[in-house]
Amino acid sequence: MTTDLLSAGNDSKTPKGEKIGVYTAIQYLLPANAGGKYNLCAYASNGCLEACLNTAGRGKFNSVQKARLNRTNLFNTDRETFFIKLIFEIERHRRKALKLGLQPAMRLNGTSDIKWEAQHIQRLATPTIFDLFPDVQFYDYTAYPYHKRPTESLPANYHLTMSRKENNEKDCLEALRNGRNVAAVFSTKKGEALPKTYKGYEVIDGDLHDVRYKDKQGVVVGLRAKGDARKDQSGFVIQV
Repeated sequence: MTTDLLSAGNDSKTPKGEKIGVYTAIQYLLPANAGGKYNLCAYASNGCLEACLNTAGRGKFNSVQKARLNRTNLFNTDRETFFIKLIFEIERHRRKALKLGLQPAMRLNGTSDIKWEAQHIQRLATPTIFDLFPDVQFYDYTAYPYHKRPTESLPANYHLTMSRKENNEKDCLEALRNGRNVAAVFSTKKGEALPKTYKGYEVIDGDLHDVRYKDKQGVVVGLRAKGDARKDQSGFVIQV
């Protein structure tokens, strides 16, 4: 299996982070109901399955889907080899970022929702991937309810933003009350302004960059619908 686990600069959004001093690499696996065997999104909803970014942009190509399937199969069938490869690639990305004078950052859940803080690496003295790379900032979006992944349970270098769906409004409000930001997808078209507030919380423009750990706390991160999400009728996309 020669497919790289990580990619940097191959999407439309993460390169925007370079303007604010951050160089991000992302890992794309297959999400819920993809690949026919595994579910890497425990809290997937019908709406997010329909609107998943797995099929957006380059994700629509068979070669890209095959690479994601290869990574997903490796993660599920040979976890030790997977982590050996992941460690090598994170270190490679880290060195490149530092050479560029940028902060190395990492999103392990580009199109998945794995509890990486619970993934312990065998045969190493340090328990998780976060312990091995204390100077790398990890961040992800998650649909896990706040009480399942509270901030105090996370490594210091791992930041989470809650993902709003059509069926988790209560969980999102809990997250906001606890200081965790919530990403919400709006029907707002490209080039148009997002709503100023949602459910009484300020909405910031999450399309300006993807570096979510740089966002101020207690806000809704507004995203414009992309790919299949533009056709959503489930409530996953907030109609404005």
